[in-house]
Amino acid sequence: MSSQPRQSGTKVRLLSIVITVALCSAICGRAQQPSGGVSSSSGQPEVVAKGVDEASALQAQLALVVGDKNSAADTDAASALGPAGMVPVVKGFNASLTTSSQHDAAGGWSNVLSPNVAYRFDKHFSLNAGMSTFPYINVVTTKSTKNAQGVVTKTTSALETRHLLLSDTDLNGSFDAHARLLDYNLTATMGIPTGDDNDGLGAGQFTYAFVNHFEHPLGDYFTPDIELGIDDSPNLLTPRLKKSYLVVGPSAHFQAGVDISLPWWNMEFETDAYEELPVGANTVKSTTTKGKKGKEVTTVTAESAGEDNGFTNTLDIPLNGHITLSGFYNRSLRNHDDTAGFSFTFLLRGTRHEGAVKSGR
Repeated sequence: MSSQPRQSGTKVRLLSIVITVALCSAICGRAQQPSGGVSSSSGQPEVVAKGVDEASALQAQLALVVGDKNSAADTDAASALGPAGMVPVVKGFNASLTTSSQHDAAGGWSNVLSPNVAYRFDKHFSLNAGMSTFPYINVVTTKSTKNAQGVVTKTTSALETRHLLLSDTDLNGSFDAHARLLDYNLTATMGIPTGDDNDGLGAGQFTYAFVNHFEHPLGDYFTPDIELGIDDSPNLLTPRLKKSYLVVGPSAHFQAGVDISLPWWNMEFETDAYEELPVGANTVKSTTTKGKKGKEVTTVTAESAGEDNGFTNTLDIPLNGHITLSGFYNRSLRNHDDTAGFSFTFLLRGTRHEGAVKSGR
């Protein structure tokens, strides 16, 4: 491989990182501006006393948004907004840090550190951004053996443990609508190429995903959901689950499942069946030589290369208003691959109930 493509890729990643820092700074700066609260008769904005119960304030806000007396179900629906539940339910700023360890049958163990920042503008619109770092991960390394004439006589591929590698940055904009019969969320995601595409951790280009999410609570414990979307990188749809390969190419996204509110410690269990169906040529970059997506080459291009389907199960246990322990398991039927792991999510702005992390693939 020549050095010029690598240098060009480095320039793109550096420019993308600068854009990402600017976007995150803009979100944080927006959080520092005084919000337009209700004014008193003297014309000065009223200040909410610090002693007011934040959970009660959230429930009151949700009652205004949804217009339903079933505040418990409404609170659960609202806390699902955003990756890892870190988008605040009410107007304002939030930040989170997720540390995750997972085992992939094809690539072995890896560790992921994911900081996020978010801002909710009103009851309908929110914005959040995040970028993951891998403190350690196994990636495929190809070595060539040459003879005295400089001709390659043998090529071998093997897994090698690497440290402190970056993935692409995700920038998400969400629109939420809460009707009496159905909760709706539209999420538009842009992937910024800050990741190392030479190691299969970055797309090497800007990517996108649009997902329509519908759900409706059935009583206090069950919330079925359906998702329909389109993207050119299905990896944008799995913020917590890091697959051992990255797909670039147009795909249709389908998902159906149910969220179950367990009666112990506000735990949440979610199970989903999904299908990622390519609608054009897909390029697959693999981090491992094992499994269907990773043979003796790191890149495969074909219309069906990016297809995937299977099941994802997650269990979220809020330890307190700011810390949530999560476990997850993904079974890919198409690729005959299993991925399981656990994570801790630390919320800057949490509450006694809404701090629970709702799962998303």
